[in-house]
Amino acid sequence: MIQNPYDLSGLKNKKVIIRTPGPAEVCEIFEEDLPSLNADQVLVKVEYCGVALGDILFREGISPVEYPMTPGYDVVGHIVAIGTKVYGFKPGDRVAALTLKDGYSSYVCIDSEIIVAVPQGITSEKAIGAMLNYVTAYQLLVNKAKLAAGSSILIHGAAGGVGLAVLGLAKVLNITAYGTVSTHKVSTVTVAGGIPIDYTQTDFVKEILIKNGNGIDAVFDPIGGSNLWRSYKVLNKNGQLISFGVGEALKKEGNAKWRLFKAVWPLLVLKLLPNSRKVRLYTTTAKNRHLKEVIERVFAFVESGKITPVISKVFPLTSVVDAHKYLTDQRPMGKVLLKP
Repeated sequence: MIQNPYDLSGLKNKKVIIRTPGPAEVCEIFEEDLPSLNADQVLVKVEYCGVALGDILFREGISPVEYPMTPGYDVVGHIVAIGTKVYGFKPGDRVAALTLKDGYSSYVCIDSEIIVAVPQGITSEKAIGAMLNYVTAYQLLVNKAKLAAGSSILIHGAAGGVGLAVLGLAKVLNITAYGTVSTHKVSTVTVAGGIPIDYTQTDFVKEILIKNGNGIDAVFDPIGGSNLWRSYKVLNKNGQLISFGVGEALKKEGNAKWRLFKAVWPLLVLKLLPNSRKVRLYTTTAKNRHLKEVIERVFAFVESGKITPVISKVFPLTSVVDAHKYLTDQRPMGKVLLKP
């Protein structure tokens, strides 16, 4: 391991540990020696890590994971040491990565093949704001649905982190985007370039079909459960329903496995209906192809000013419990960050 120009002797790694599923309070702050590098890894001093609903699903035991675990899908920071088989990067480089876990740390070892250099023209806050949310948006719109300019879409949770990313990217790609949102967030969707549908005041199915009698090209649904049936109804004859979350499972009725089943079983039924509509699932995993290239494209959009990531609030790592409660209770507009 190469340590110069940084002296790492005596430094400790502070990270979040979840030993058993449960409420936000199960998140513990744990201190340990710095992690050991493999030959093809870099050690990154984390500047920011993102907080995502996926982290909540791990914490509550809804998404399968082995405990103890450290959540954290994405990080931005500086390389402080590199393994002996790492080429193209050096200590001091500012980088970003979709780690998918372990991001809630002050230092993290990352395989060099998945790290991406952060352009000088992007602040670290904008870089982390662009990571998981905008990568997901790009994957949904471009790589999964393969939508062309002039297409029409509906995104649920339009004022959330991924929702705003979808709206922003849809605007860049000349795609008409409707977004379901609560009353006090309507203006946020409008400013982001979307067409808001206040789900507290109107039925989004009726609203979409009034505006588009034949239906729309794609619906992106992070809720699941009974909402999938209604999302399906607004598709045109060749439309696509893409489920990318199970927000319904965050409701507290029943145990974690039962809540997950209730959130996903309609998707399985809809896939079997005999017509030309497509029903699919998207998840961000290490097996997603071309993630590194997608991050680079997203950063190019940010650097050119075509998209501007929205940061809702930054919490210190030691306030992880408050950050989780803020995300689940407030459902804020934009991305929530932790700063070690």
